[in-house]
Amino acid sequence: MGATDSKLAFRKTVFRLYEDKDIPTNKDEFWSSFWNLPESVDDIFSLIGANDIRRIRDSSKVNLETLIDKVLDKMKTILSAKNFPSEQHSINHLLNCCRIMTRLMPFIFESTECLQWEESFFWAPRQQEKETRTVDNKPEYEILPCRAESLLTMTIQALYLAGFTLPISAATEESKVVYTIWENGVGSSVVPISTSKDAESNRTEVLRLLTVLLSKSMYTAPAQLLSEENFWLRFIATKLEKKVLLVILCSLINTVCNYDPTGWMPYTYVLSGSKEQLVSFSLACLLALLDYRSPQQADMIRQVDSGSSPTSAEFPVTNIEVITLESPDVAVVPKTSVELEVFSPQDQASPSTSVDNAFRHYVSKLHRPKDFEFLTKGLYRILVNPMTAVNTYLPGSTKRVGCFIEVMMFCWRLLEINSRFKDYLVENDQVLDLTVALVFHATENKNNLAQVGLVRMCAFMLQTLSSSKGYCTKLNQPFATHSSLPSIIRLYAFNGTYADFLIISIFSLIASTRGLLSSLYPALVLTITNISPYAKNLGVTTASKLMGLFHSMSSPGFLLNEEHNHLLGGYLLEAFNNIIHHQYSENPNFVYSMILHHDYFEKLDKLTFGAAVTEAERLRSLRESKEGKGTNPGSKETDKQERGSSEEEANKPQEEEESNLRKEEEQAQTTAESSSANDDGSSGTIFVSKTGFTPTEEWFETWKSKLPLVSILKLLESLVPSIEEKCKDSNITLEEIKAYLSTVSTTDILTEGNPIFIRKFQWGEALFIWFRSMLWGHNYVSTMKDYGPWNGTHVKLFQIKQG
Repeated sequence: MGATDSKLAFRKTVFRLYEDKDIPTNKDEFWSSFWNLPESVDDIFSLIGANDIRRIRDSSKVNLETLIDKVLDKMKTILSAKNFPSEQHSINHLLNCCRIMTRLMPFIFESTECLQWEESFFWAPRQQEKETRTVDNKPEYEILPCRAESLLTMTIQALYLAGFTLPISAATEESKVVYTIWENGVGSSVVPISTSKDAESNRTEVLRLLTVLLSKSMYTAPAQLLSEENFWLRFIATKLEKKVLLVILCSLINTVCNYDPTGWMPYTYVLSGSKEQLVSFSLACLLALLDYRSPQQADMIRQVDSGSSPTSAEFPVTNIEVITLESPDVAVVPKTSVELEVFSPQDQASPSTSVDNAFRHYVSKLHRPKDFEFLTKGLYRILVNPMTAVNTYLPGSTKRVGCFIEVMMFCWRLLEINSRFKDYLVENDQVLDLTVALVFHATENKNNLAQVGLVRMCAFMLQTLSSSKGYCTKLNQPFATHSSLPSIIRLYAFNGTYADFLIISIFSLIASTRGLLSSLYPALVLTITNISPYAKNLGVTTASKLMGLFHSMSSPGFLLNEEHNHLLGGYLLEAFNNIIHHQYSENPNFVYSMILHHDYFEKLDKLTFGAAVTEAERLRSLRESKEGKGTNPGSKETDKQERGSSEEEANKPQEEEESNLRKEEEQAQTTAESSSANDDGSSGTIFVSKTGFTPTEEWFETWKSKLPLVSILKLLESLVPSIEEKCKDSNITLEEIKAYLSTVSTTDILTEGNPIFIRKFQWGEALFIWFRSMLWGHNYVSTMKDYGPWNGTHVKLFQIKQG
C-alpha cells in the first residue's frame, strides 16, 4: 500500500465499518480489502486508529463480528491451502490477518460492556449447515469449534507453517503445518532447520498475536485477577495435544537460550535488531503460559496463604507447595520420543495426566544435565549482558538488550517450578556469577522508581537461592575476579569471599537508599540469615557492616516505626547466633567485631518501652528541628555528592553515612539509658510513628521477650573481660587476639541448642498479583515503540504514568 490513493482507499474502508451499520457478508471485495490492501504492519496500525476500533465495537458490532469471521475464514483457507504461498494465498494475506486480530483484540478486552458479548461470540460453540440434507430434505448441522479456540489453534499452526515460519522444504505431502522444534537445545539435538530473516520476522508477528490473545489479564483489576478465569490462557495451558504443546515449549525456550546479543565481534549488533523482538515475544508467551493458574488453584493457594504468617515479601516463614488439581483436559496419548527422553526422569513415576497447567507440568519434569547446562548458559548470557555492556574498553561495542528482565523472570520461574534445576544450578559455580549479576541489577536500579520491580525480583531470587545449603557453602569461595567488576558494584580494597561480597552489597542496598527499598528489607536480611550457618572467614569489613546494620535495625526509632520492624532485628540476631554456634572458630573477625560492639546487644537487652518511646520522640524532634532550619541551598548539592560516582557511593560515603548515623544513634542511646534508669518501663504519652503505627507496651513486650539474645550475651559476658585484659598488653597484636578467639571453646558457654532454620521464599496472593502485573506491565512498556498492540487501551492491572 505504497501509494497515497491505496492508503486513502483503505482508510475509507475502515470508515465504512462504523458508518454502514450492517455491511452484507457476501461483499467479498469489501472484506478482502482488509488483507489485500495493507502492505506492512505500519499500514494496519496507522490506518486503523484506536477511536475507529472503539466506534466499530460500540456502534457497529455486527460489522465487527463479520470482519472477525472473514479474517478467521481466510486464515483457515490459507493454512489448509496446498499451494501456499501463492498469489491467491500469499504470505502477506496471512500476515495481515494476524495483524488485524492483533490490532482489534486489545480493544475488545478493554471494554467492560463487551464482556458478555466476548464470551458468547468467541466461546460459544457454533453450528454450520451441512451441504447434504436428510432423506426428508431437512437441513443437518455440524458443531464447529468456538471462534476463540479456532483463532488460538490457527495462530499456533501459523507458527509452524512451511513457507512462512519454517522453510518450504519442511512441508510434507499431508500438510504444510509441521510441528518441529525451531532451534537446537531442549528436546532437539539434530541439525537445526535453516531459518531466514523473513521466517524469523513472521514468527515475531505471529507471536505478537499470540501474546495479545493471552493478555486478557491486563484488563482485569488486581482484586479480581486470581478469581476470574482467563479462558484464552486456559485453552493453551490445558487443551493442546501433547506433541504440539511440547514443540511450542521447546521452541520458545530454545529461541531464548540460543540468543547471543553480542556475537563474536564488537558492534555486530548494529547489523541485526529483529532477533531481540522474536526473543522478547517468545519470553512473553512463555512467561504468560507458565504464570497461568486456574481460579480453583488460586483459591487453594489463598487458603494456605491466609493460614500462614505474612508473605515472603514481608516476613516469610515457610514455603508453599505448588498444588495441582484434578483436570481431565490434557489428552491421554502415547508419549512422544521427546517427552520420554526429556521430560520423564527415570527415578520418577509417569507424570500425572491431570494437571492444572501442562506447561508448568512439563517444565517441572526437565531433568537432563545437558538441558540444564544449556538453560544456565543461555539465561546467564543474557542476564550478564547489561553488566558486560557497561564494563567494556570499547564504548558502545556491546549491545545492551532490554529482554534481560523477562529472562530474569523466566530464571526465577524455573527455580520455583523445577527443583532439579535449582539443585543443578547451586551445584554449579556459575551460580556465583548469577549472584554477582543479581547484585549488579539491584544496585544499578536501586534509585530508579520505575525499576523497583526489578530490584524486588533480585532480592527475592537471592532469598530463593540462599535457602539451599549448597549455594551457601559455595559462597565461601574466594572472589578472585572481583577487581574486574563494573565500578558500580566494585568494593573498595576488597579481598574476600563471595559471602563477603554479597553481605556488603546487601548492606549497601539498604544503607544507601534511605528507606526506598524498605519493603525489601525482609528478603535481603533473610538472605543473610539463611547463609549465616555456613559462612566462614567473614572479613573485617563484612563484620563491621553487620554490626552497623544491626545497630540501625535495633534502634528504638526503627523498632517503633512499623509493626513488624522488630522481626528484622530478630533475624539478624538469629544470623549472629548461627555464626557463633555453627562457625565460631571459622569467624574470628566477626566474633571480635561483636566484642567491640558488645554495648549494642546489652542496650537492646535493657531497653524498655518507655525508654524506646523517649528516644524515638527525641530523634523525631531532632529531625524536625534540622528540617525547620532549612538546608535548601546545600541539600541538592549534598544529594549530588552523596549520589556521586557509583563506586564511591558503594564504599566511602557509605562509611561516612554509617558513622554519622552511629553518632546520632549513640547520642540517642545515651538518652535512652538515662530514661531507662529513671523509668518504670511505661510511657504516659501515646507515640505515633511517621507511618501511622501506634506501638503499645503490650506489643513491645510480646516480641522483646522472645529476642534470641541469651547465647550472645553469655558469650560476650565470657569473652569481653578476657579480651579487655589482653588488650592491656600494649605489645599484643590484633592477629594474636583473633588467634586466641579461634581457640576458645564455646562448649561450656553456648549450652543452649541452636537448630538451623532456613526460611524459604514464600509465594502469596499479593506476590502472584505483583508478578503478573510486572510481567504485563513490562510487556506493555517494552512494545510501545514497535507497534505496541496495547498502546492507548485502558488497562486495569497496572497504572501507566507518563514520564
